[in-house]
Amino acid sequence: MTKQANFWQYNKVVLVFALIALTMPFWFPLMGGYSGLDTKIMIFCIFVVGFDILLGFTGYLSFGHAAFFGIAAYTTGIMLKSFSDNILPAMFVAVLLATLVSVMVGLLTLKRTGIYFSILTLAFAEMFHSMAMAMLQTWTGGENGLTGMPTPMLFDIKMQGASVFYFVTIVAIILFYVAKRIERSPVGLLMKAIKSNQTRLEYTGINARKYKLLAFVISAFYAAVAGALMVVYEPFVGHEFLGWHQSGEVVIMSVIGGVGTLIGPMLGAGFMLYFENVLSVDLGEQWLLVLGAIFMAVVIFMPGGFMEGIARLKKRYFTTVDGE
Repeated sequence: MTKQANFWQYNKVVLVFALIALTMPFWFPLMGGYSGLDTKIMIFCIFVVGFDILLGFTGYLSFGHAAFFGIAAYTTGIMLKSFSDNILPAMFVAVLLATLVSVMVGLLTLKRTGIYFSILTLAFAEMFHSMAMAMLQTWTGGENGLTGMPTPMLFDIKMQGASVFYFVTIVAIILFYVAKRIERSPVGLLMKAIKSNQTRLEYTGINARKYKLLAFVISAFYAAVAGALMVVYEPFVGHEFLGWHQSGEVVIMSVIGGVGTLIGPMLGAGFMLYFENVLSVDLGEQWLLVLGAIFMAVVIFMPGGFMEGIARLKKRYFTTVDGE
């Protein structure tokens, strides 16, 4: 196999995603989407890809990843407001801080498994939310949120409109490529072994906790990047960025798209945000009821999410005669 063919084989999903994402401003309006929503979808694609590295690979369900999203968002906002309107140093400090916090949280929460781990992560997220609302409200703005930020700049480029979209999209493509490389790496295989049978893995002499922590920190890093980019997209940080519902939305996006597939959670993110911001206009106040029904139907009839549905259709209509 030539190098070109080998590159295409291992990176075709990333290349297809890049093509679809970069051309989104041209085809998304034909579906009723508006400018700005495409950028938000790309931001949450970053969030859910990182979340899938934790949930999809290791099987550890976190209800507190909004903590890292919100910490990075607040830090980016404070940096832009108080130090410089350049997004690069602001994002670097924000992502670094949130990642360091994730190491501390991971060391404490990963001592437990199952529902106990999930509740601990939720507790930490709510603790950070309470701090933003009370102890740190001088910096965070409390219930009013963090406002008064200048227009973010990338050197001499104003980060508005198309410039924000393409910056966010390029970051999303790079991080999706990194996630695919992790998935195929020995480290990624060990993470998946934790989900398959952690006890058996530990019997081989491998320190499973080290790889669980690594997955947790990587997923928090992705959440932090998404949180920082959210402020570049919209120079405002609300306390809901740290709220439990933010974590819940990411869980729903991942489950409805297909946990453990990387591309599936991104489909779920796109569907959720499109449904919430476009289709909900026609459905009125009943849109949450319809969304809940769709979610239940997916969980009951397609436990693997949209990706399982795609696989079924592919098997039914595109299976070759030899494959049958």
